[in-house]
Amino acid sequence: MGAATSTSHFHRRLAVCLVMTGLNATVIGEFAGALYRATAHNTLLQTGVNLLFAALLGSLARGWYLALRSRSR
Repeated sequence: MGAATSTSHFHRRLAVCLVMTGLNATVIGEFAGALYRATAHNTLLQTGVNLLFAALLGSLARGWYLALRSRSR
C-alpha cells in the first residue's frame, strides 16, 4: 500500500505542477509586455514587477522540485 500511495501522491503533485506551469505561462505571456510598457519609465516599479515575476517562477521551480523529489521516495 505504501508504494501505491507514494505513486498516487507523485501523480497528484505532477498534475498540479503541470496545471501551475500552464497558468504561469499564460499569465506571463498575457501580461509581461503590458507590465513592461506600463513601468518602462519608472525603475522602482520595474524592479517590483521583476521581483513579482521572479517570485512566480521561484515558486513554480520549488513546486517542481518537491514533486520530482517525492518520486524517489
